[in-house]
Amino acid sequence: MSQRANGESELGRRDAWLYYVLVGGAGIVLLPFTIVWHAEWWPEVAAVVLLLVTGVAGAVRAGKGPKPRTLVVRPGEFVAPPSYFGLANSAAAFPPIVGILFSVVFDDDDWGVFTWMLFAVTMVFAYFMVATLVMLARGTGRLVLRGDGLTVVDAFVTYDVPWEAIMTGPLPTVFGVGRLGILWPELVRSRGPLRRRNQQRIQLQLQRSAVHREFLHDAVNHYLNHPEDRPVIGTQEGLDRLLGALHVQQV
Repeated sequence: MSQRANGESELGRRDAWLYYVLVGGAGIVLLPFTIVWHAEWWPEVAAVVLLLVTGVAGAVRAGKGPKPRTLVVRPGEFVAPPSYFGLANSAAAFPPIVGILFSVVFDDDDWGVFTWMLFAVTMVFAYFMVATLVMLARGTGRLVLRGDGLTVVDAFVTYDVPWEAIMTGPLPTVFGVGRLGILWPELVRSRGPLRRRNQQRIQLQLQRSAVHREFLHDAVNHYLNHPEDRPVIGTQEGLDRLLGALHVQQV
């Protein structure tokens, strides 16, 4: 089976971190220069160049075609890996954006209402700069299907959800996010910096996955509606049965 057919056509985790260090790291290094030397032209130009690099890289990746409709087979589980390239590219884009905004903010000596509003916007982007880096570190978008349930890696929380705890299948996806309705929240285990108890809804970060999001949506629904197929999760037979039920051809 080809690498793409096995759902692993995306940039690997190590390469994604290398990309982030080279592009996002350069943006972070530029941050103090855009603040201290905001009157100079070269820090802003360098930040714009880095931002263009992330834009071109994203366009090149988008031109490679749709994401695969399959899962990685591992003993006892099917894995939809996260899109490490997407995570790394998003994380790398925010440092130059924050640097450019800071250069504009600190270039204004009057600090009027507009400057304070722009400063607030800059701090929001600074938050996302940190959040996207955390998402890259956690591998946000990973979805693991097992015979007893599934594991969802969110931005700040990892959920272990038994099948019997789920009330319904994922709702129709909106902006790449599906939602699991939880009937028995006491059965759900969570870990991570922002874990919460008694979750009524759990988001599936399908857009962050390296696998086609509609395929993942249908795969979760399949195992919710066909518990008899759960015991063969993690086997090639189980994957063939899933792809056949969803009318997907392997390449």
